Amino acid sequence: MPSRPMGSLAVIDWTIVAAYLAATLLVGAWVSRTAGRSLESYFVADRSLPWWWLGTSMAATTFAADTPLVVAGLVAKHGVAGNWLWWSWAISHVSVAVVFAALWRRSRVLTDAELIELRYAGRSGAWLRGFKATFFAIFINAIILGWVVRAMVKIAAPFVDWEVWLGPEVVAGFAALWPETLWVGTPGDTITVLVLFGVIGVYSSLGGIRGVILTDLVQFAMALVGGTLFAWFAIEHVGGLQGLRDGLAQHYDVDALLAFVPAQDAAWLPLHVFLIYVAVQWWAQYYSDGSGYLAQRLFTARDERHAVGGALWFVVLNYAVRTWPWVLVALVGLLVFPLGSAGEGAAGVVANDREMAYPVLMAQLLPAGALGLLFASLLAAFMSTVDTHLNWGASYLTHDLYRRFVDPDAGQSRLVWVSRLAVLLLAAMGVVVASRIDSIEQAWRFFIALGAGLGLPSMLRWFWWRANAWTEIAGIVAAVTSAMVLYPLFPDARAEHLLVAIVAIATTCAMAATFLTPPVPREHLAAFVRRVRPPGWWQGLPGAAPKKAMLWLGAAWLAGNAGVFALMFGIGYLLLGPRAHGAALALAGLVLLWATLAASTRYRLASGLQDG
Repeated sequence: MPSRPMGSLAVIDWTIVAAYLAATLLVGAWVSRTAGRSLESYFVADRSLPWWWLGTSMAATTFAADTPLVVAGLVAKHGVAGNWLWWSWAISHVSVAVVFAALWRRSRVLTDAELIELRYAGRSGAWLRGFKATFFAIFINAIILGWVVRAMVKIAAPFVDWEVWLGPEVVAGFAALWPETLWVGTPGDTITVLVLFGVIGVYSSLGGIRGVILTDLVQFAMALVGGTLFAWFAIEHVGGLQGLRDGLAQHYDVDALLAFVPAQDAAWLPLHVFLIYVAVQWWAQYYSDGSGYLAQRLFTARDERHAVGGALWFVVLNYAVRTWPWVLVALVGLLVFPLGSAGEGAAGVVANDREMAYPVLMAQLLPAGALGLLFASLLAAFMSTVDTHLNWGASYLTHDLYRRFVDPDAGQSRLVWVSRLAVLLLAAMGVVVASRIDSIEQAWRFFIALGAGLGLPSMLRWFWWRANAWTEIAGIVAAVTSAMVLYPLFPDARAEHLLVAIVAIATTCAMAATFLTPPVPREHLAAFVRRVRPPGWWQGLPGAAPKKAMLWLGAAWLAGNAGVFALMFGIGYLLLGPRAHGAALALAGLVLLWATLAASTRYRLASGLQDG
């Protein structure tokens, strides 16, 4: 193992960390009685939460401990524009806010897998529900939990030394008992993961989704304050924003490094690859319609207006607000540890792994108190992601597998206990998978490829009467099979090229299956349309949104995308210059986001929709 810089947390730092961990346990215990009333209480909080709760919770969940590390690596490799790997997802999330959020809320399902049997009929619908519940609860969840654990290990490594705290004999004894194949890094790193998963497993199993979201509110506030404070200290260390720009200019082409959109001749991101990001990647993923943990948050909304407002609030927080503290620290890392430099200690660690620039700078730049707050905030980011995925995965295992196929007559008390056991089992699974993941960015890219091709079938079910269960079955099988074959077969190919190939194969298979199999029976479709009142093409079934109303939906989608990117780049220009451009863009972004809500309201009025 290479040498690692060891940080030093003062008593006040550990006091902050301990207070945070204790608070999460207290929240779980406090809401446990309410959460244990029924499965609806445990997984969707009795559909009673306001927009800002669920929107902030979404932002907390997507802010995992891995995210600032990945941003540090992307900026080091490709400049600020390297973030288009995840900025492009904003288009998908705006689509969720203005199109799908209200549909999910009107469906009144407990999980997104349950929607499958609401939309499709017969054995194919039941089989698809069971398959997707298993696929997402175990396979997809395992990959996500694995990479966020790996990120937390990287962050904790400079600060946590179990050999000093427990003694080398105790750590050696643990290493002898715990199989080496299941180590998450070193034996000390593995102890850290086990302790954190123990805390998360307890409070998330006790409190259900209400406890998860309550802790998310605290966790996001801590994460945002901690990240912003870190960025401020980092910028001050290099002489302010102007000092940062001047220092970078001594080592790099600063205009190219700070550009928000890559140049057309950029070798790392040629134009056709950039177009893949903005024209394909955002809709090709399984979550393009908000499936997964985002849908679970939407189910908790008081009504569909709160669902729409919460989803839009999430997009603003996730892209316009959170981006820039991470980018600023990543740029400081490039100045403090220039590319191509070598050295011992911290410099050597960063030279070997640019993602480590974030935790190494934490250890070097932050004073006592501030370091504890940021360390606790990254713990919060990690825990908010893990608790969500544990609760989300448990909802599939309990509602879509156990209740649907094993014990349909199970009482509410038994179902809640099955849910709590499922949370603990998924926590153990996350530890095991983390021992198999080395690169966070590579895990991200494989995850993107694995879900490619599932997006179009997921979206079609909301708009088109002809889509059936086999549309999704064929898309899933083709996408997963293609990813498992193409990645080993073409190890040197660009991930984006493999993405397009997988999307093409999966989409072709999905559309072929659609027309080679019978449509959903009309009476089943009619019940779905009456309940959800979707836009699109439904063969004149009563309840579908009128075609003229879809113009307002399109206007909301365009305004929402323009508003989010304008606000995000406006804030970026305010920080990195030119500031006049930044002020104009930020103002335009706010106006466009207001127009998004106005157009969404007009769509609802034109469709004659009521809150549900």
